[in-house]
Amino acid sequence: MDVIKRNGSREAFDFAKIERLNEFATQGLNVDLGLLRSQIKLLVYDGMHTHEIFQAQNKAAAGLISTENPDFTFVAARYLLAETMKHVTPDGRYPALAETIARGVAAGRYAPRMAEAFDLEALAAAIKPERDYQFDYYGLQNLVDRYLMRDREQKLIELPQHFFMRVAMGVSLQEDNPTARAVEFYDLLSSFDYMASTPTLFNSGTVHSQLSSCYLNTVNDQISADIDEGEHRYASIFGTIEESARLSKYAGGIGTDWTRVRAAGSHIQSTNGKSSGVIPYLKIYNDTAVGVNQGGRRKGSFAPYLEVWHPDFWDYCEVKKEFGDDRLRAHDIFPAAWIADLFMERVENNGIWSEFQPERFPELHELYGDAFKARYEQLEREGKAYKQRPALEVWKRILTNLFETGHPWITFKDECNRRSPQDHVGVVHSSNLCTEITLNTSDTETAVCNLGSVNLARHVKGGQLDADKLARTVKTALRMLDNVIDLNFYPSDRAKASNLRHRPVGLGLMGETEAKVACGIDFASAAGVAFSDRAMELISFHAIQASSELAQERGAYETFPGSKWSRGLLPIDTARRHETSLGEAAWAGLRAQVQRNGMRNSNVMAIAPTATISIITGTTPCIEPIFEIERSEKNMSGQFKVVDPCVKYGRPDLLKTVWEIDPGWILQSAAARQKWIDQSQSVNIFVKQGTKGRELAEIYLSAWKLGLKTTYYLRGQTKTKEVAKPALANAALPAGDVAEAELPTNFCSIDNPNCEACQ
Repeated sequence: MDVIKRNGSREAFDFAKIERLNEFATQGLNVDLGLLRSQIKLLVYDGMHTHEIFQAQNKAAAGLISTENPDFTFVAARYLLAETMKHVTPDGRYPALAETIARGVAAGRYAPRMAEAFDLEALAAAIKPERDYQFDYYGLQNLVDRYLMRDREQKLIELPQHFFMRVAMGVSLQEDNPTARAVEFYDLLSSFDYMASTPTLFNSGTVHSQLSSCYLNTVNDQISADIDEGEHRYASIFGTIEESARLSKYAGGIGTDWTRVRAAGSHIQSTNGKSSGVIPYLKIYNDTAVGVNQGGRRKGSFAPYLEVWHPDFWDYCEVKKEFGDDRLRAHDIFPAAWIADLFMERVENNGIWSEFQPERFPELHELYGDAFKARYEQLEREGKAYKQRPALEVWKRILTNLFETGHPWITFKDECNRRSPQDHVGVVHSSNLCTEITLNTSDTETAVCNLGSVNLARHVKGGQLDADKLARTVKTALRMLDNVIDLNFYPSDRAKASNLRHRPVGLGLMGETEAKVACGIDFASAAGVAFSDRAMELISFHAIQASSELAQERGAYETFPGSKWSRGLLPIDTARRHETSLGEAAWAGLRAQVQRNGMRNSNVMAIAPTATISIITGTTPCIEPIFEIERSEKNMSGQFKVVDPCVKYGRPDLLKTVWEIDPGWILQSAAARQKWIDQSQSVNIFVKQGTKGRELAEIYLSAWKLGLKTTYYLRGQTKTKEVAKPALANAALPAGDVAEAELPTNFCSIDNPNCEACQ
């Protein structure tokens, strides 16, 4: 048998070379080498190209991945690593970091400062190539296909450890000792203890440093701004759409507050005409998301928010429907409901819900809690309502469309505002694309959040959380996130103004379910809830402490005076429950430190979905339970299986999927975490086949009562894409007076599971 080499020449097939690679790929792993050899022999043939041999070995190992043989994922990853090295350096040696940096700068991909600001020899000495062996197959494939830098001819420039060092260098550029900080940051990233968000991984150290994940803006009720009168150019309908296009161009996910736009039929004084309302503009907003496709990677990701008292909310609930008047549809955006407590109370009490015209009563948008309730009820008494209908009808409308289309997401205005550290500078008008960010917006400020996630599974030692290691990780991670603010490219001036003024960051977590299994804890148990509580308390404490220490070193953020922080109020102080495992003395000391030093960041915590970065690090996504023990994926080499990382702990009794867990446990764990978080968390709701409408209603009522700020996708047990028939006509009544209508089995699944807008 012959093989064809890369230069086109032929030589005899050397099975010894295959065997050497087999031994390298299987060293230290629990796999059957004989089985692997037999599978490879079935795939080799006379006249193969040498690169096809890599693919044959890769395919053979990937085809053997299963719950019974999970280590074959690491075998396949090592074959892929060997092939990747051949693409980067054909002679097979591990290239020097200086060589990689020079290639990146010459290709116009790395910022020139990357070759000038560091001691490259010291950084090269800090690189740990053996950490490449941590990758499982799916994680490394994602990294190679989507993250490793390429030149203009799409040839790979960097290997995985160079990638981590490039990211670390990029976020160290303004440090006093950038080399030392880059080593510290590299060690955190390459160990998988923490991972930055996708925009930071894509763009750190490059000529275009757009490192932020999420943006939130607001729409003013006018076609265009009057710049001559001092209005900001984006403070209008088309101005905000233009800004959203710019933000989307540079890969940002966007949440937009639309409540101030007047409703359909409202009077327009300047023309003596009638407004067309929110929906027609949402179609333009939708088409902008599709048209500005983020450099060809994917269409933009826009999430509009509308308050429930807005007269257009009734039609807004149906903008994602697949049928009906297409002039009232916007299929590519992700609408969310911004819900006041008063509405939920009236749902519970079978009360009347009133709609008000936002241009007549703009104060409703700027009030929350008791103040909102007082003004709202005053306007009702004065007969100022535009329209009224039973609150239950609106609630059914929301839930019916939620299970048919996955939208509108249900988010809670009052809890977001009551617990906002920044209550002194304005009102939170919306969340973001993934519902974990709760920041202020205005006509002059577009909120920005910079994200990263602690890998909780990497902080377990001896079946317990390693609190000391977690403290070190959080401190370093906060410094990295704070650096992003100053290094970041801002697509709009009001985004830059907001971020530099308030400096919010969102430190989250991933691998929580894997960490629970590693500790022998059942997700669906009181111990599981307690674990979430304890883990988030530790992250909260150390994140706040780290930001306060940064404030002492670098100065507090501009609007710290008057904030809850400055008043001695930490997130736990505004929570509904106040139990602590660290003890009151520790928290009292932290309060005193914050009031003494200030805070570097207005907000420090938010739990984002982490879909892609948890794949890279081979752990369970964010706070999610196990979705599937084993699933199929496909690439150019064929079909292979992805096995949940919790399998490796040998605890089948703890491998419960979301369909075996009552949603109440997910909500209770979320509520335990929310005690400690100054922003929010992306909380998916999972319901199994046969769930009834009344049960769905109770799930969301429970989320509200438990103090969750936001919820995210509703996911059902099947993946059918057919449109469901409305079956909730009487299914959302209060407990004790409910119909037995069943939810269809074909809930929408997540529209874009590979979305990188947050992480």
